[in-house]
Amino acid sequence: MAQAVVEKSMKEIFYKVQFNKTDHPRYIKKLMNLYERTSVDAFWKWFVYCLKVPLTTAQQHPHVINTLEFCAKFSMSFYSSAENENMESMSPFLIKLFKFLLSHHHAKDKAVRFRICHFLNMLLNSMGEHAFIDDTLCDRITDNMTERLLDKSPKVRAQAVFALHRLQDPADEQCIIIKMYLFHLSKDPQAEVRKAVLATMGKNQKTLQAAIKRTRDIDESVRKMAYEFISKVTVRSLSIEQRERLLKDGLKDRSEIVRAYVSNVLLPTWLRYYKGEYISLIHALDAGIGTETATSALQTLFKNADLKALLEQTTVDNNTRLIPLANLSNENVLYWKCVIQHLQRLSYTEELELIIPELSQFCKYICDYIAHISSKSYEAWEQECHKFILLQLFEISKAYDLSDEVGRKNLNEIIVDTLMGDHCSAKIIECTVSHLAKVIPNTNDMLNTVANIISEIRLPSKENIVVQETTVEQQRENNVQKARLKVEMLELEEELYEAVKGEHFLEADILKEKIKVLKEKIKHLSEIVPTEAVISDDIREEKNDTATMVKCLNILYTAMRAQLIRVLTPTLRSLMSIVLDGLDHPDDRVHILALKTLGLYCIFDKELAKKHIMIFFYQFSLEQENQEIWVVALKGIFDLLLSYGLDYFEILQSLEDSTQNRSERSRTLYTHDNTVVSINKGIKSEKSSCNFVKILTGLLDNPNQDLRTIAAEGICKLLLNKRISSNSLISRLIILCYNPVNADDVYLRQCLSAFFDYFVTCVPDAHEMLENSYLPTLRVLCNAPDVSPLQEIDIYHVSRFILSLTRRERQKDGQTFYTHNNLAFAILAEILNPESKIDQETLIKSLTNLHIQIEDGTSKHSLLEAVENVANMITDSDKRLMKYVQQFKKKLGTPCETMNVAAAEESESEN
Repeated sequence: MAQAVVEKSMKEIFYKVQFNKTDHPRYIKKLMNLYERTSVDAFWKWFVYCLKVPLTTAQQHPHVINTLEFCAKFSMSFYSSAENENMESMSPFLIKLFKFLLSHHHAKDKAVRFRICHFLNMLLNSMGEHAFIDDTLCDRITDNMTERLLDKSPKVRAQAVFALHRLQDPADEQCIIIKMYLFHLSKDPQAEVRKAVLATMGKNQKTLQAAIKRTRDIDESVRKMAYEFISKVTVRSLSIEQRERLLKDGLKDRSEIVRAYVSNVLLPTWLRYYKGEYISLIHALDAGIGTETATSALQTLFKNADLKALLEQTTVDNNTRLIPLANLSNENVLYWKCVIQHLQRLSYTEELELIIPELSQFCKYICDYIAHISSKSYEAWEQECHKFILLQLFEISKAYDLSDEVGRKNLNEIIVDTLMGDHCSAKIIECTVSHLAKVIPNTNDMLNTVANIISEIRLPSKENIVVQETTVEQQRENNVQKARLKVEMLELEEELYEAVKGEHFLEADILKEKIKVLKEKIKHLSEIVPTEAVISDDIREEKNDTATMVKCLNILYTAMRAQLIRVLTPTLRSLMSIVLDGLDHPDDRVHILALKTLGLYCIFDKELAKKHIMIFFYQFSLEQENQEIWVVALKGIFDLLLSYGLDYFEILQSLEDSTQNRSERSRTLYTHDNTVVSINKGIKSEKSSCNFVKILTGLLDNPNQDLRTIAAEGICKLLLNKRISSNSLISRLIILCYNPVNADDVYLRQCLSAFFDYFVTCVPDAHEMLENSYLPTLRVLCNAPDVSPLQEIDIYHVSRFILSLTRRERQKDGQTFYTHNNLAFAILAEILNPESKIDQETLIKSLTNLHIQIEDGTSKHSLLEAVENVANMITDSDKRLMKYVQQFKKKLGTPCETMNVAAAEESESEN
């Protein structure tokens, strides 16, 4: 056939196929007829000629996609016929096509690289499910596309991911493609590439774990794609902890598209796996541990659920409308509670009455359950289950209308009995005491009831007291046992010495544990002293053991947090003795609860706050193994400082470098560069005040992450509420934000990010403080020791951050001020200062981030003169920086010709 005819026919076919995919089969037949009537070389010549057009088109247009799809379908028609004839052969046309594509995958034009990867993906996808290709060709595609995975263009990398997906083998632990996928999924900076990996990656345990990590990706589309990947994996492939975390994160994700996918796809998929049985799904989430997540999951599923199906799955008896006591479990009671709450929200009163009895009957049900679990002894895990079920029953009691006086009285009695009983956890206390405020609407009556409960727990009736006596004979036996234990301990200490000496450290650790156990036993025996039985009708001994104190303080703390309480009543003041007793208790749990409760007392009464604030600071002077005590104390301090201000506690401070009256002498405290906060010397409690500021700022560098975060959050609140004003603290917070030590502290970074956004708009002196903290912050970073993590911080990024915060003008006394005008002079002066230790390149590059608004001719002349001096200095040192000076001078509206042109040209040639 003549070349002209082939060319015309080929171009006509390629023109027609770009418009409509439905015509593709017809034109494939035409093209195949043309192929059969033409020599291979002639056909190939014009086929490639036409194919190059869509392969070199960067525009994402349907016509391009249609043409490439047509080419892929036509090319695979050769593969099909070859497959029918000989399973090991591939047509010459296909071989030439693959060679052509793979020989041009590294083209200079990124559009060509993109289209070749794209077309390769189309070719491989056009093959059947059981397709095969030659090992040599497979290896060549893998090698070439692996190169494209390292392409500088993210779009090309993404298409290379798609092109490789049919060549991966998830069953092979050493699969190179899977390894590359996992690398790009965790390391690639572009969300488009990470999404492509999640869309194509095969499923095995390694890829599943990688996808779970991406559910916390910074990009919402990647997070959604990660959940899509996980939704295609059976729920049994995930551990209970992973299921709980995935739902917890997904249902609370800040992105609507992620929340919608988890709610509408992932959760229903899991429910279908359990055949629509909600209780089985709750069991898979472990209701006792993931209660909040299981509840959120049920609430989400209930929105689109059939009401009849929900009622049918509750395991209540139709007559009693209660779950039989013997059948109660974590799962069915939680489901029962969630259905009741769902019906209550929708005001479905008739349906609600089908699964819940009257209040008095329900109170009797709770009593029967408590009697049931008290009838015999249980294992520790069983006791935890009982407490969980009891908590859910009290949560259900909140659904009742309390207008029924008899029912309300019964509920009051069961709450009081439960609080004084032995089946009371911290969550049950929180639930019942908070509900007690509604059961007893009068605040004084409610507090009196709480006081009576606490009194009865600490001072039990005579019949409840069990006196354990130790006779003299028993004491003698204890002494003999103690002597034996001491001998045994001495022998172990000798063995420990020999083990350490011989460097047998594992053996030494075991011996240390044995010695520790023996010491505990000896200590316990030493505490037992002989007693004599004392019979008294009047005296009741006050209980101060850990369990009693924890329970009483929990009850008091929860009662004080009730919304109705705003001031200290006489009853609350009388209960403060238990709080003060708790502060001296040796157990940390009691100590922590006492501090929390004392904080509430101080919030309610300013005189108590002034009297007891030092107790919170005192905690930092003690060596604490349990740093939660410091965390609670720090929260209490910030709450009080925010409520009353530093001046109320005589912790006065003044602005550094301000224009305020300095007639009174002052002393500066704790600094990482110059000053932090000035404390007035005229205050009587000067030493304490100094320590206050030193402790709070020093905690920003504490190795404990929780303390750093709370200290930063508290200082941010003080600054936002204008309780303090400090340039140095602003500097510390900026450095804290960039410190790599805090890279994993997401909450702290979000807190600081939100703080600076609000700070510049809500605090009148924010720009002035940021201006004054600019150079000191850069000095700290430049002077950081070599071993300091601050060395990893990019100083220019910090500089640009501060300058971006101060970009807007500020109003003061009716006048407009431009912070960048002052910073321009400060930066230029620092560049020209021969003794400056700040990196010169950082300062010069920072000039380009300034937005200058100078109308005064004298100031502008001075600024230009300083810029000229900098330019002359650069000419003799680092001419590479001249372009930044030129950019800055352009901003000032002056021609660059006045600069040293030769130096500028040399600078450009170097770059």
